[in-house]
Amino acid sequence: MRLKVLPLLFLPITVATALSCKADEASSGANVPSSAGAPTSALTINQAVDPGGTSDMKLSPDGKHLAAIEYNGIYHNLSLIDIDAGTAEIIVYGRRVREGNWIFNKEPRHVTWATNDVLAVDYGIEAESINLQGKKLEDLGDKVIRKAQLENADSPDVLVFTDAEDGDVALVNAKTGKKTKYRLPAFSGKAVHWAFDNQGVLRAVTLANSAFWKESTTISNWYKPGADQDWVKLAEFKVTDDYWTPLFVPDQPDSLIVSSSQGRDTRAVFQYDTRKRELGKMLAGHPDQDILDVEGINLDTFKRVITSGMLPQQHWFESDWAKIQASIDVTLPGRINILSGDVKKRVLIFSYGDTDPGRWYVMDVAAMTMFVAAEIHPSVDVKKMRPMEVVSYAAKDGLTIPAYLTRPADSAKPMPTVVMIHGGPTVRDEWDWNSETQLLAANGYVVFQPQFRGSSGFGRAFEDAGNKQWGLAMQDDVTAGVEYLIKKGIADPSRICIYGASYGGYAALWGVVKTPDLYRCGISMAGVSDIGYMLHDSSDSNDSKAVREIMRFRIGDSDVNQQQFDQVSPLKNAGRIKAPLLIFHGTDDKRVPISHSKSMIRALEENHKVYEWHEVEGEGHGFSYARDEAYFYWHMLKFLNRYIGLKEADPAIE
Repeated sequence: MRLKVLPLLFLPITVATALSCKADEASSGANVPSSAGAPTSALTINQAVDPGGTSDMKLSPDGKHLAAIEYNGIYHNLSLIDIDAGTAEIIVYGRRVREGNWIFNKEPRHVTWATNDVLAVDYGIEAESINLQGKKLEDLGDKVIRKAQLENADSPDVLVFTDAEDGDVALVNAKTGKKTKYRLPAFSGKAVHWAFDNQGVLRAVTLANSAFWKESTTISNWYKPGADQDWVKLAEFKVTDDYWTPLFVPDQPDSLIVSSSQGRDTRAVFQYDTRKRELGKMLAGHPDQDILDVEGINLDTFKRVITSGMLPQQHWFESDWAKIQASIDVTLPGRINILSGDVKKRVLIFSYGDTDPGRWYVMDVAAMTMFVAAEIHPSVDVKKMRPMEVVSYAAKDGLTIPAYLTRPADSAKPMPTVVMIHGGPTVRDEWDWNSETQLLAANGYVVFQPQFRGSSGFGRAFEDAGNKQWGLAMQDDVTAGVEYLIKKGIADPSRICIYGASYGGYAALWGVVKTPDLYRCGISMAGVSDIGYMLHDSSDSNDSKAVREIMRFRIGDSDVNQQQFDQVSPLKNAGRIKAPLLIFHGTDDKRVPISHSKSMIRALEENHKVYEWHEVEGEGHGFSYARDEAYFYWHMLKFLNRYIGLKEADPAIE
C-alpha cells in the first residue's frame, strides 16, 4: 500500500497574507470510432473520461484508518485501510439493488467518520451508518451534510437531510439512529442555511419562502435566544438582495457569527448583534477575495479560513497548523494542499494542481514523513500535463478581466486556439486539473478561459456588472480577450474556435453571430439558442419561483426586454453566421431543453449554414456516461482538427 515514502522538510516559514483577522476592532450512449492509426497524445480521450481511481478519502479521528471510495470499472466501492498494518479491505461493494418499486445502483459516493468505529455513507439518494466491517447500523436519511460540530468531539451525531427536497434537517446518532428533528418557524419557508451552538442545538436558520400566495420569494433569517425559546425573525430580504447568512452561534448571549458582503465588495465574516439586529465588527475579511469557508470559528478565534481568487488560498490562525502547512507547501510546491486530521499525530493531505488531478498523502507528524495513499486519476501522466497560467486584460470599457491560459507543449509561435466559455454564467472556472483543457492542449490547442463580467467569485460589483448583459458587455469581454491573445502573438487569428456548454453554448453561438470574422468555427454543448424562449421553456429553472425571479433580475424580463433579447438571439440572427458549427445536446436535458438546439438546427437549415448535429440519447445537462463523453470529445477534436488544426487527423482514443 505504501507507494512512496518522502522526507518532509520542516521549515518554520512565516506566511504573509493580505487577510485581516481581528476580534477587537471593525475593518473593512454512443459508439466511439476506433483510433487505429491515430497519433499518440499526452492525454487520450479514454484517459480524460476515465472515472477510475479514488474519488473520496477520509482519515479517522484517531488517525488509524482511512476510508476510501474507489471505482472498479463498474461500481464505486468503499475500502477501509489500516495504516499501521498497511492493509486494505473492501467493506462496501457497489451493486444493483431493488428497494420497493425502485431499482437503482447503490454505490458509496461520499463518506464521513462519525466516530473511530462508525462511518456515515452517502449513496446519492440515501445514507446509512456502518461499522468497520461494513455491516449496516442505521438509516440516516437522504444525505449526510457533515459531522455535528460539538464540544464533545467523540459524539456520534451527524447532521443530515431527512428530506433533501424540502430542506428538512435533523441531528442523527449514527450508532443508535436516534433523530433529533429541528422545529423550524411555521409556514416560513425551506431551510437553506443553518447555524448551531457548541451543544449542537440549531439556533439560527435562513429560510427561503416561495409560497404560491406570495408574489416574490423572500429570504428570512431567524434566531433562537435559547434552546427552549421561540424563534425570532431578525431580518427579511428579497431573493435578489445581498443578504447575510448565519455561520455559528457562540456562547456569548445575543450574538451570531455571520457571512456577509454588506457595505463591502467581498464576502467576509462578521459578528451580528441579535438585539440591535445589525452587523457588528468584522472578524475576518479579505480586500479582494470572498471568504469561502471558515473552520474552528468563534468570536475571538479562528482555526482556518479559505479564500478564493484566481488561486484559492488557506490562512491558518493556529501556529502548529500554520507550520505544518508551510512545510508541506515547500515539499509539494505549486499545488493546493488541503490538510485535515490531528496536528500532533497524523495529517491527511489532499494535494492537487493545474497539472495533477489530485492525490492523498498521509503524514506522520512525529517522524516528519509522508506517503502517497491514493490518486484520483492514476492513468494520467502528470509530467505531460500543461500548466494553467493566470492572465488579465482590459475590456472594452476598461474593466480588468481575469482569465486562465493553457498552452500546448510547442507554442513558440501563434497557435490554433479554443476559447472555452464557462456555463452559469454566475459561476467561474477554477485553477485545477481540467480534463477538457488538458485534452485540448494535448492535441495542440491553446485554451483560453475568460472570466467575463457576471462571473462569480470576484466581488459583488464584478458580478453585478453582468446583469442584463447577455450578448452585450459579457460577450464584448470575450472578444477583448481574443484580441488580447492575437496582439500578444499567442493565438493564430485564422485558427480560433469558440466553445461552451449551457450559457457557454449560448456565448459560442452568439460569438459566431456577433463577430463572424473572429472565429473559424463554433461548438455548442446543451446551449441556449434564444433568451426570450429560455425564460418560458419547460426547464427545471422555470419550475422554481425563486430561480425565475433571480433570472429576471440577472438576465431581464421578456415583457420588458424582448427587443433586446431578439437583438442578441443566435436563433433569430442565424443568417449572419459564417463559421461551421458543431452542436451536441442530450435528449433528457431538463435545464436547457433540447428544443433549443433543434430550433437552432432548423434556423441553420433555413439559412443554408454548415453544421454538424448530434442528439445524445438518455443524457441530460452534461454527460452521465463515460462512453457518451468520449463520443463527444472524439467528434469535437475531429471537428477542431478539420477547421483550425495544423493538420486534419482522427483523435487518439486509447
